[in-house]
Amino acid sequence: MNTWPCQAEVILDRPAHEVIPYVRDGLVEALDSSRSRLQLGAWSWAGLAATLARWDADIEVVSPAELRAAFADLADRAKRAAGSGPAVRPLGE
Repeated sequence: MNTWPCQAEVILDRPAHEVIPYVRDGLVEALDSSRSRLQLGAWSWAGLAATLARWDADIEVVSPAELRAAFADLADRAKRAAGSGPAVRPLGE
C-alpha cells in the first residue's frame, strides 16, 4: 500500500473505473460493476474521512475503527455547520 501514518480500507458504492482516475496514492479493486474496494492513506483520520467523503456514494469502512470514529466526528461537524448561519435562500433571490 502506501506509507501514510493513517491507512484504511473501505468499500465504495462506485465502480472502479470512476474511482481510479482520482486515486493517486492508493489501491482500487473492482468488486463488481458498481462497487470498489479502496485502500488509501492520509496524515490524519479526519483528513482521510474528508477525502473519502468527496465521493457522492455510500461508504462501508472495512478497517480500522479509527476511521469510523473520524467519520462520526465529521458527521457531527457537518450537522453543526448545516444548522449555523443565515437561512439558505434559493439561488437568484
